[in-house]
Amino acid sequence: MSEPYLYEFLYRGRPAGSAEAPAWHVVLGRSVTPPGATEAQFVASGALSPAQAEAAGFPLSAVLAGIEAAALAGRDAAVAEAAALRRERDALAGERDSLAAQLAAREAPAADVLPAISDRQFFQALAQAGAITPDAALAAVMTGRLPAPIEAAVTALPAAERFAARMRLSGATAFERGHPMVAQLGTALGYDAAALDALWRQAATL
Repeated sequence: MSEPYLYEFLYRGRPAGSAEAPAWHVVLGRSVTPPGATEAQFVASGALSPAQAEAAGFPLSAVLAGIEAAALAGRDAAVAEAAALRRERDALAGERDSLAAQLAAREAPAADVLPAISDRQFFQALAQAGAITPDAALAAVMTGRLPAPIEAAVTALPAAERFAARMRLSGATAFERGHPMVAQLGTALGYDAAALDALWRQAATL
């Protein structure tokens, strides 16, 4: 048989001006295992008056202290649960923001990727910049004849690479900024990477 515990507390208040005094009672509970039984059973006392409750070891002060402790424990548990839920919410929000940033980074076009330009735009931009003559630009577009500075850059290549380079440059209808040969041509024409980027942007407007 377990020790009795406070199972129920009932307070009956009275309306203002009532001559009848407030009243309260308690019900005690305990677990009892009857002879021959394998499982304990719950047994409740009847409604105990204040005097009976005090005689059973449950004076009003102890009853109220127990109720307060249980209420505070419930409050603390609820506060802890709410804090845990907020942390979980914040973690999920952080994960959501991180995934959104990753998705945005994948979907956003790279700011430093320059578009391909036509052969006409390429040679016209070089002519406007003074790197080649206008006649050389026209010849390159109309006949595929490489301007002298570019021809010199091709001639400087290893013999095994010259034919493929001439075919590519003479027959190209579009030039891509990221192609390795662009850097070689830029060096031959006196352009560094930043200058080539600027040339490409200018050519794209023509």
